[in-house]
Amino acid sequence: MENYGDYIIYVDESGDGNLENPNPSYPLFVLAFCIFRKSAYSASVSPSIQNLKFKHFGHDAVVLHEREIRQQAQPFVFLKSVSKRTVFMNDLNSLIDSSEMW
Repeated sequence: MENYGDYIIYVDESGDGNLENPNPSYPLFVLAFCIFRKSAYSASVSPSIQNLKFKHFGHDAVVLHEREIRQQAQPFVFLKSVSKRTVFMNDLNSLIDSSEMW
């Protein structure tokens, strides 16, 4: 039987990773990690993300990219409505706040 770990780690980067010639309009580089206990991720976090997607998109195939959310680009054009954006961002923030992660 395989011995798998108890945690899952998601890593993402943002910004300009060029340290020798950084982009002057965005001279930042960020590397972020989210560490979840697999039991909590599968029981709570993943279903919460899926429910958020069903509520706001009617399906769960959408990818939650920060850039598209911030720019209100497809499939997030509905965020141009202040009331819809408020509800979506409150739901997303609540999901993140309630998630058991490090």
